Amino acid sequence: MRKNRASPILAFAVLALAAEVGACGGRDATPPGYQGVLELEERVLSFEASGRIEQIAVDEGDAVYAGMSLIDIDASLAQRQRDARAADVEIAKAELVLLEAGTRPEDVASLAAQVRAIAATEVLAKKNLERARYLEEQGASPLSDVDAAQAEATRAAYEKQSLEQRLLAAKRGARPEEIERARSKLASAEAAVRVEDERLLDFQLVAPMDARVTDVHVEEGELAINGGRAITIADPTHPYVDVFVPQGEIDGIVIGARSTVRVDGSTETFSGWVEHIATKTEFTPRYIFSERERPNLVVRVRVRVDDPRERLHAGVPAFAEIER
Repeated sequence: MRKNRASPILAFAVLALAAEVGACGGRDATPPGYQGVLELEERVLSFEASGRIEQIAVDEGDAVYAGMSLIDIDASLAQRQRDARAADVEIAKAELVLLEAGTRPEDVASLAAQVRAIAATEVLAKKNLERARYLEEQGASPLSDVDAAQAEATRAAYEKQSLEQRLLAAKRGARPEEIERARSKLASAEAAVRVEDERLLDFQLVAPMDARVTDVHVEEGELAINGGRAITIADPTHPYVDVFVPQGEIDGIVIGARSTVRVDGSTETFSGWVEHIATKTEFTPRYIFSERERPNLVVRVRVRVDDPRERLHAGVPAFAEIER
């Protein structure tokens, strides 16, 4: 948070000039109350992403409201990444639907037909094995023919077992563990999309509160850097003034006490209240021009001022009378 503090040298010059004018008029020109300088509490908004600045929707002095878009950064690459994550979600959904639906009836029928075919092949292989053994016993064929028939019969038996297991699994559908894994994959993909959605929000700088723009630090077309200054805003309806109360007069001043504030060059008064009282004393700032207050050891007291019509300006000398 940055405060729009007036330069002590400038404030001293303004206040000293006011004192000199009053002295030339033959009277005390200092209004009643404790002295200070009116300030706005500013807030510097920074970028949360890097990229080329596409649009700046506000200028210095513009009023903004909470949630209003102030600056847009090029988010085309981040958008493409988000679209890719969304495609992953659709794929994961399709896989889960397939697993939950189970095997199609036509697939089950195809496997059953394969089981029947290999069963017939197994029967034929067994017959060929018996024939090869008989011929070998009669000396009509070599032993190698028996070995080949035996291998073919064994292969057919194992293939039948494999197809029967596949058929059984197809009828039962996906295992619970497979479905749970598919659900977890879908949840992970959806979480990735949410992360990308949050990231896209970082490419748009929005106002966190109702305020007025006091400075714009960038221009369209420049490269925004994550953490770099973008816009400074302030609430002009509630400025404040830090006044310096001599330690001997601080008794009776409490947080919340009502205050009447006047500014240099105006006869109008503004209402305010004590917002903060420092916990330690300090020496009076040199820009306080009252000879009565200069040598005092003082306590800094912050008075928050109501200015709904935004008539006050930062850097103006102010004088606060505090009720006890």
